[in-house]
Amino acid sequence: MITRSSSATGGFVDKNGVKATAGGGTILLASHGIVYGPGGQGIFTNSAGQPVLYYHYASTTVGLADADYLFGYNVLSWSNGWPSV
Repeated sequence: MITRSSSATGGFVDKNGVKATAGGGTILLASHGIVYGPGGQGIFTNSAGQPVLYYHYASTTVGLADADYLFGYNVLSWSNGWPSV
């Protein structure tokens, strides 16, 4: 879930303007296909200067145990100032 603000100290809202403190949040990455429970996200800049979202996830074709988690990544794109994968 993501929110944003024009100030580092608050007023964070989601894409629809719902405050984070009132249950707001826009989904950036959720389970899809064989990707289950993506989490532990971070962002780095690749050699082409693009922001990349990285995370771990369980694959429904491999197994759901912690030891079976895999590493995933997606280059972020932007739409109306909001990131998407």
